[in-house]
Amino acid sequence: MSTARRHLGAGAALSVVAQGGPLVAAAALSIVLARTIGPSGNGHYVLLLTLVGLTSMVVSLGLHAGITYEVSRRRWSVERASRAAYLLALLLGLVGILGGLGFFLLTQDTVFAGISTPVALLALASLPLTLAYEYGAAILLARERYEQYTGLIVLHAATLALIGVGLVFPFGLTGAVAGMPASALIGSVAAVKLLRDEARREPASDAGSPLPRALRFGLLSWGANLLQQVNYRFDVLILGGFATAADVGVYSVALTVTSIAWVLPQALQTVLFPRTASLDESARSGEVTDAESDEAVARALRHGVLLMLPTGLVVAVLLLVGVPLLYGRRFHETIPLGFVLLPGVLLLGVGKIVGAAITGRGRPRYALYGAAISVPLTLALYLGLIPPFGAWGAAIGSSISYAASSVLGLIFFRRVTAIGFRRGFLPTRDDLADYRLAATLARSRLARSR
Repeated sequence: MSTARRHLGAGAALSVVAQGGPLVAAAALSIVLARTIGPSGNGHYVLLLTLVGLTSMVVSLGLHAGITYEVSRRRWSVERASRAAYLLALLLGLVGILGGLGFFLLTQDTVFAGISTPVALLALASLPLTLAYEYGAAILLARERYEQYTGLIVLHAATLALIGVGLVFPFGLTGAVAGMPASALIGSVAAVKLLRDEARREPASDAGSPLPRALRFGLLSWGANLLQQVNYRFDVLILGGFATAADVGVYSVALTVTSIAWVLPQALQTVLFPRTASLDESARSGEVTDAESDEAVARALRHGVLLMLPTGLVVAVLLLVGVPLLYGRRFHETIPLGFVLLPGVLLLGVGKIVGAAITGRGRPRYALYGAAISVPLTLALYLGLIPPFGAWGAAIGSSISYAASSVLGLIFFRRVTAIGFRRGFLPTRDDLADYRLAATLARSRLARSR
């Protein structure tokens, strides 16, 4: 029997809030840190955040993708997926604390110089709760509960910023770091409530052994994501080893501002992955045609291309106006660094949507292939450019790496789908009409609410 699906545009719109909320919260916290503990303190916080993020990625085993894939295809019930996810989050999180602490101690005199062990342990203590909250969000997304998913993401981001801002004044860096485990606890508890409500709406109807399937699927995505972290985060770690914490702080602001360009593409990516998986399953069962499944993917890609220009203009204005106004003169170098990053960031925005389509079609191995090809190039760029040129080398290397990853994604996309370049990447008048329709619907809903 055909399953009713939410409008993809509505999901993408709510996902914009889910993507933009954490960025706004991170920017607010970054500004407060920059004004209170300076570029060096901001750099230390970014390094700890990177340590937690990388460790979480390593120990997660890619279960975010595996859970979303299995639940979205209606082969794993919410209740049973939730129980398995939270148990795994506890076990994997404890492993992550030990592994992350070991890496910190090995590099405490280089990358993490100036950061005490208790502060690092406080940051790493957030890992089990963070994994639980993220797995819960993946289940809600797979069920197309966009409102609940968005609310959970925004709640976590808001509490991270509020607690960090509230504690940085009396306790400095330690207070800001305390926001990591505190916000993860709030997010994981809220996810439990939302998942219980969702479980009541459906019968427990698992197909076969969903956990092993999710692990197999997730491991392929995990390998790709793990390698991609070299492209996304090793610039900060390598820069921390060859430059000062102040340089890391200045460069991290450029990363934060330019990453705003990923809000809209990541919103499409977020909702397109489970929708593509669901449509692919429906096409196999005959509920929809292959052409209908392809058109949903192609339209999302075209919208990603359409959004590049306005997104780039917004980021340019933020770099030229927002950085001097909000961060002050000590961050003046952030502006040119941001413009070096921007071309690669915009291209990768489209690449992220392409990657979601490929993985949703059940081909996560292509993401692994692409990462395996791009990582050696990225490492060569970072190790060749960062030692002599510092933050400038990091920005140049990252921009080239982002562009190369996007090109590889396009190559693999043509292997996985029958969607041609014109159909997938040249916007049409109907695509532009979608925005007029969206504006009309928004005005109508606003009028009804009044």
